Amino acid sequence: MIRNYVLIAVRHLTKRKLFSFINILCLAIGITFTMLIGDYVMQERNVSADIRNISNQYFMKSNWKVKDMGLDITTIGLLPKTIKEEYPNLVANYYRYNPVMNVISAGDRYFNENVAIGDTTLVSMYGFPVLYGNKENAFINNNSAVITESVAIKLFGRKDVINEKIKLNSTVQGVTQDYLVSAVLKDIHPNAITGLIGVAYDIFVPTKGNQYYQGGDPSETWNSANEIGMIELKPGIKPKDLQEPLKKTIAKYAPENFRDNLTVELVSMKDYHLKNNNGAVEKMLITLSLIAGFILLMGIVNFVNISIGTSSYRIKEIGLRKVFGSDRTQLIFQYITESVLLTSISGLISIGLYEVLRPLFNQILATNLEPLANFNFSKFLWLLIVVLLVGIIAGLYPAFILSASKTIPSVKGKSETVKGGLILRRSLLVLQFSLAIIVFISALTVSRQVSYIFTKDLGYSKEQVLVATAYPKQWDSAGVLKMESIKQELLKISAVKSATLAFEVPERRPMALIDLLPPGSKDNQAINVGFNITDEDYAETMGLHLLVGTYLNHGIGPHVADQIVLNETAMKTMGLTLANAVGSQIKSPANKFTATVTGVVKDFHYSNMQNAIEPVAFAHVKDANTYRFLSLKLNTTDISTAIDQIREAWKNASPNTPFEYSFMDERFQSLYKAELQLKRAANTATILTIIIVMLGIFGVVAFTITKRYREMAVRKVLGAG
Repeated sequence: MIRNYVLIAVRHLTKRKLFSFINILCLAIGITFTMLIGDYVMQERNVSADIRNISNQYFMKSNWKVKDMGLDITTIGLLPKTIKEEYPNLVANYYRYNPVMNVISAGDRYFNENVAIGDTTLVSMYGFPVLYGNKENAFINNNSAVITESVAIKLFGRKDVINEKIKLNSTVQGVTQDYLVSAVLKDIHPNAITGLIGVAYDIFVPTKGNQYYQGGDPSETWNSANEIGMIELKPGIKPKDLQEPLKKTIAKYAPENFRDNLTVELVSMKDYHLKNNNGAVEKMLITLSLIAGFILLMGIVNFVNISIGTSSYRIKEIGLRKVFGSDRTQLIFQYITESVLLTSISGLISIGLYEVLRPLFNQILATNLEPLANFNFSKFLWLLIVVLLVGIIAGLYPAFILSASKTIPSVKGKSETVKGGLILRRSLLVLQFSLAIIVFISALTVSRQVSYIFTKDLGYSKEQVLVATAYPKQWDSAGVLKMESIKQELLKISAVKSATLAFEVPERRPMALIDLLPPGSKDNQAINVGFNITDEDYAETMGLHLLVGTYLNHGIGPHVADQIVLNETAMKTMGLTLANAVGSQIKSPANKFTATVTGVVKDFHYSNMQNAIEPVAFAHVKDANTYRFLSLKLNTTDISTAIDQIREAWKNASPNTPFEYSFMDERFQSLYKAELQLKRAANTATILTIIIVMLGIFGVVAFTITKRYREMAVRKVLGAG
């Protein structure tokens, strides 16, 4: 019986080749786009899925009563460890780390790498797969390091590098620290643990005994909240069960300013990637899923429209089959079989299209979609379910409506269902055009919003600004002088217009915070503002607009200690105006210094435009002796030659340190990764929508012309040209 159904279906499809082609192509486009978007959505939703006991893993987020008193992404150094020790019945494990970037060397090879200085519980707590070494005791001692296979190949040219020595530079003059590789991990998939702050970490060294910071180990103090802290709860324990223990622990050990202002919230790591940044990723995934659904729905609408149009050809068939004893159930099964067969052909074509279009969508979505050969059983099962559902949904009309035709009118080739189908076809055409317009308007809106972001005046110049990581990271006066000498050497290159040494560049709100006391205020009325360390050339290099005064004595003489520059928002927050800001004395009660305001810069967007511009102050690098970036403003059309010249000058001025750079416009684009992905996907969806709609219109027109062959022949006989 089934064999006969399939044979009849094949005959029907081959008899109406044009309409079969349109149906198959439209459904193939819809299924292919759904596969591509579906794989991307599954990847994003499964970030961190490989982490051991992910449902019990939590990140300790700091909520401060006083705005900007501290960062929300970090916590008190000793809090995770103490909560585990004092409440072992609630907490199974903990992990803290401090993310840093510095020079890692192996022999005479030097690289700039992201390093996580943290607890030795990393591998056992999260279950990262170990290629070489002891997975139960990945860190043998405090002088051991765990690295990924990619880093091993980069440093040594092979994966098995157990007991090889690597050297980590510190921020202290002349101090480096040697580590022996004790374990090599498989390359870590994107996750919210090692990639919590948006940067992937591949080198892990113990926090205990580290000599990286001048101030000592930040994980062993209650007086600072600068460690990323995570805990694993015991099975069955919920975050609410730790609310009181956390309050009691902070009240028992933390200093007064933390006790009065800090509460800790446990945030699930399972969906942190989706929920972070106001749920930007989750919103994007929902939007992409809706677009894919619309495109697939339009393919189904085309199928139903053509089925309605061609139904008049099959009315006699239905009548005759009923006369010869077929019941309605058999007819329904017949038409469902035809629909599923056609959709299955579309599915097979979609598999080929998926592999062909995968590289293109990797670029569009800035991701790495999984090759078909790596699909697991569950993904193929999902594809099969989608094909079957689409086939069944698309075949519902001919299966249930046409099979309900009365026998005698059907044998005569007449049926009220065909007339009723005309109304349905018109309704579906209206629906299809409406969906196409919705997708087009949505894509246009997204495109214009993203274009607005990239054309809006940001308050600074991101064009031709090269940002190099400043090495050596020697955070003292000698290190600053060394970087100043490198800066002067680079300024001798004709393509370099200006240069600046700074701790932050305009890509995020400065992580450092400082308390500033408005003139005439009491000590308890200090305001926390973002704090950036720069030199006097920062405003010129970054294109900041100076409203009044000078930027840290830029161009008017040698550096003078204890100077400060405010942005507009900080000036207004301090109760100052452009008329009286310059020369004002501003105190910092906690840091015990008084600074003189030398200038005010116009507000600029230092991070994502979704974030409001907040108060920011700028101090001189020579007063703080910390820095991270050396930025160069280029003035040339031959960028590649300029980079070669800069690289050579860097090598001569600072041998044994890597020259790694990016451009400010690239860093700006990375702030809007989700928006750019959505824009590209929406534009692609619009093109596919237009193709499907045009194919649908072509099918309807072709059917209409076919029905009017006799009319056209008669008119020609009667003399029509």
